[in-house]
Amino acid sequence: MKLNSFKLAATAVTSAAAAAAMLFSATPASADNAPYSDCPAWALCLYQHGGGTGSKVVVTPPAAGGNTKIVRLTNTHFLNKEPADNAVSSWLNNSQCQIEFWDDPNGELHPSDLDFAESWHWGLKRDYGTGSSQYYNNDRLSSLRFYCP
Repeated sequence: MKLNSFKLAATAVTSAAAAAAMLFSATPASADNAPYSDCPAWALCLYQHGGGTGSKVVVTPPAAGGNTKIVRLTNTHFLNKEPADNAVSSWLNNSQCQIEFWDDPNGELHPSDLDFAESWHWGLKRDYGTGSSQYYNNDRLSSLRFYCP
């Protein structure tokens, strides 16, 4: 009987050691976020780098029902505390809202339209990183106008 208990204990210790070795041998890259990750429902996520990478800003649009909202990025920061104004390189829209993306550094009445997201296009993404056909929009975004039907 003692022999079976000893074998069972030895097997448990070996299994625990193997599990610990696998846990601690994971590569550091496995801790990185996947592109466009962790963007909640009913939000617009603005990413610092192209391809939905880097730090992000989560912007909550107004409630549905014809509501509009203008968001200026002049006092907005990425999660890493760096300013988001003129520093956005990609975005993901997880709302049903229509969004106009503006280069409006001084809050002027006639901003430059940089981009547009149609309403009812959940998961729509845009990448302004190098190599994109719209690389000229990289790091120019300074305000947004939401319309939520």
